[in-house]
Amino acid sequence: MNNASTIKKPIAIKIVTDIRDGHMKETKAVEAQGTYYKKDEVVYLTYTEHQEEVGDIKTLLKIKEDEVTINRTGAVKMKQSFRKKVKLEGTYMSPYGRMDMMTYAHNIEYKKLQKRGHLFFTYDLTLQGQSVGNYAVTITFKEEEHEHC
Repeated sequence: MNNASTIKKPIAIKIVTDIRDGHMKETKAVEAQGTYYKKDEVVYLTYTEHQEEVGDIKTLLKIKEDEVTINRTGAVKMKQSFRKKVKLEGTYMSPYGRMDMMTYAHNIEYKKLQKRGHLFFTYDLTLQGQSVGNYAVTITFKEEEHEHC
């Protein structure tokens, strides 16, 4: 077995989410330091995001050829999968309570180049049975170069 593929590599990651709900449009962007690794043809990205109002949230992105899973822990707990043209259920727990989620992904595209990667996916989001908009998520990352002293 080759363990080289499971070596964790430090990355700089940027997540941009465009949200459309009727005529309203909102864009959210997060930049963080994280980790990239690949195991059994599955790509994993991890990072921690700090939100002023609730605290730290650890995120694990699991990227397969046709499916993306987001698992968040900490101040917010969420597990949601996205598979093209399939409705999938999930849950979202925050300090304000639990919400049932449903997503319907329209598109999932992942490209990994030598020391960088790009993930793009779009989906419709339903919370507690109510449509809350169409989301377009672009995640880019690049391996960080560390100088050895």
